[in-house]
Amino acid sequence: MSRSQRIVVAGGSLAGWMAATALARVLDPGAFTITLAGAAEARESISPLGAVDATLPPVGTLNPALELREDGAISHSGGAFSLGIAVSGWNGPDRTYFHPFSRIGGPLGPVSFHHIALKLRRADYSLAALAAQAGRFSRPHRDPASVVSTLGYGLHLDTSRLAELYRKEAEALGVRVVPGHIRQAEAAPNGRLGSVVADGGERVEGDLFFDCTGVEARLLAALGEAGWQSWSEWLPCDSVLTAVVDSEDVPPPFSLANAVSAGWLRSVPLRGRSALMSIYASAAVGEDEALAQLKRLAGERRLQELHRHYVRFGRREAPWRSNVVALGTAAALIDPVGVSNLNLLRSGIDLLLQLLPGFDDHGVDCAAESTEFNRRFGLLLEHARDFALAHYRLNGREGEPFWDACRAVGVPDSLDYKFRLYECRGRVPLYDEEPLDEDSWTQLFDEHGLRPRAYSPIADGFNTVDLQQHVQLVRTVMLDAVAKMPTYADYLGRHS
Repeated sequence: MSRSQRIVVAGGSLAGWMAATALARVLDPGAFTITLAGAAEARESISPLGAVDATLPPVGTLNPALELREDGAISHSGGAFSLGIAVSGWNGPDRTYFHPFSRIGGPLGPVSFHHIALKLRRADYSLAALAAQAGRFSRPHRDPASVVSTLGYGLHLDTSRLAELYRKEAEALGVRVVPGHIRQAEAAPNGRLGSVVADGGERVEGDLFFDCTGVEARLLAALGEAGWQSWSEWLPCDSVLTAVVDSEDVPPPFSLANAVSAGWLRSVPLRGRSALMSIYASAAVGEDEALAQLKRLAGERRLQELHRHYVRFGRREAPWRSNVVALGTAAALIDPVGVSNLNLLRSGIDLLLQLLPGFDDHGVDCAAESTEFNRRFGLLLEHARDFALAHYRLNGREGEPFWDACRAVGVPDSLDYKFRLYECRGRVPLYDEEPLDEDSWTQLFDEHGLRPRAYSPIADGFNTVDLQQHVQLVRTVMLDAVAKMPTYADYLGRHS
């Protein structure tokens, strides 16, 4: 009789517990053993960016094994729902726009709403933005005929508390837990990873390993050079100050991204508190000034749990190497002005579940799967990088050395092509493994001053009166839907 195949997850972080739970949900416990080693190592959470993150709606459908039981997660973590991001100061010190998590407007025949808006010079036709302004909220309707079906939303979550929930489920599903920290990772004679050793001395052998040890990626390092690809040329901030402040019981249904002199400030509201963050370039602004900016964001509220971290945004050149798969910040760390690191973690595990390798009595053969994982996950990471980079490259803060330098930097070919095609006729090319949809890109481009030279000529097939009536109807339907939504305070109270 063949022995059970051994899967080892290293690191008791959110990445570790989420991966262990997802695997335990889908794999036959009679054929696989899943062990999480180093349960005391919660250092990775989503740190060094703090223990709170804000998810974006996934572009595609995630594997059911990654289903997040939202009401329980929000209740346990003191979390909240999010309709979008208030983006301030990026296109000039006094300019603010709302990045909504829902579709913008509605098409008229073959003409996308974006081109109608370009022709009529109209904006603010997002259900999420209107709901956020009115302080109302609803999950999307399942009926595609309802305008509320177009609503998207994200979550504000305490990732440390979320890890606790996943740990409870993982243990209930039979995941074996080795306490303490990981003292050593040992390569086998065949060049693969053979085992990890806990600080209590227990050696855990495995066939397939998941490296959730944070930015150090100690399992990958045990196989040799872990290969870090730096994005500092494009994402120039290298330091983070994080803090927590007490806040009102009913948080706003959106986060804040506020550009300042040499970086930006982030506020993610939870119930009863808010997580604040200053992300800055240490060569352009000192820690004292960054702290002063964070205090100004906090207002009269006292900063608590203040921490400073050095960050290096980038990715592993090969997150899956041999029989080791890096997840979470062991695989990549991105400036969260674009895609959240929690979204990248979930996407990485989702792709992993699609590409789980075959096992036999001789171990695991994963050469083909690892190549495909690295290709697809690499594309996802690079497109996420491009979206974050576009905020810096298109900034409108003229006369400020840090931001002037950001506008002068060259961009990857993938982003340059997006810029050029959009400037030509308002088209956004969407590549394979895109983490953002077309509306997200068009909103970013328009609000940051990148305007097409012309709208689609198909829009001229409709007369101006018909287009005006269409956009007015869209707005009327959305306002009526918002008026029927419960207040955000009521919804949050009932569903958390």
